[in-house]
Amino acid sequence: MSLDGVRVLDLSRLLPGGYCTQLLQAQGATVIKIEPPSGDPIRSLPGGEAYFDALHQGKELLTLDLRSTSGREAFLGLVLDADVVVEGFRPGRMERMKLGYTELAAINPALVYCAITGYGSDGRLARRAGHDLNYLARSGALSLMPRRDGVPAIPGILVADLAGGLHAAFLIAAALASRARTGRGGRVEVSMADLMRGWTAMPRAVQQAGLAGLSLTGELPCYHVYAVADGFLTVAALETPFWAEFCHAIDRDDLKGHQFDPAAVEAVQATLAGASRAEWAARFGDRDVCVEPVFSLEETS
Repeated sequence: MSLDGVRVLDLSRLLPGGYCTQLLQAQGATVIKIEPPSGDPIRSLPGGEAYFDALHQGKELLTLDLRSTSGREAFLGLVLDADVVVEGFRPGRMERMKLGYTELAAINPALVYCAITGYGSDGRLARRAGHDLNYLARSGALSLMPRRDGVPAIPGILVADLAGGLHAAFLIAAALASRARTGRGGRVEVSMADLMRGWTAMPRAVQQAGLAGLSLTGELPCYHVYAVADGFLTVAALETPFWAEFCHAIDRDDLKGHQFDPAAVEAVQATLAGASRAEWAARFGDRDVCVEPVFSLEETS
């Protein structure tokens, strides 16, 4: 594996850092998950122990109180042989404990230090409390979600947290590659709000250009979730050939010219409603129609 031999100390809490080190572990890294005496706060959430196990299975678990002399000394001893430290505290906390990048790099210059933050390590929002939904809101990403009773819908997965963890793993891997050439580590940082703002680049560019753009939140018949007899089907026939093949497969060639016409959603829905997912799957077969059923978690386990 590409990260065999890499030792990672994970001081983070909740999802972003845990997902980051899970990705590193999947590439061969050895991860030590360090919890405070009170435990990772994710454990206290409804279903929290299952969440914790899903994130940290296979990692070495260690409890340390970094505010105590013994806990601090034990952590510094681990840092001597570590390749990566991941933390997700509010900016300044590690520095106040004299465990920030400067202090740790002094004893291990090859260390790669990753800080996962909500709003960055400086600026007026740096120390502001926040979670996934707040980062989506501040970045403009939440405003792009479909409306439910006039209110932007909250995604069913924690988009900013997962994106933050993924981006952190990418930056860590890049820093390790750089270290292989220079012999020195460095500090990398992820701002989840800034990252989510970057993910809005395409709709932002269209808006700034004064163009209508392509709405992909369910308004178009070619990109929609349709109810069928026993559940739902997703249609994502964005390219004209896919849409034409889809219309032909459902015996609605009359809709081929209405790919981006919101008024056609009702006609497609009426056509699909009477059959089951399996029946439609048999009808579509291996055709290039970009149609898939909506599976439950149980169906995909």
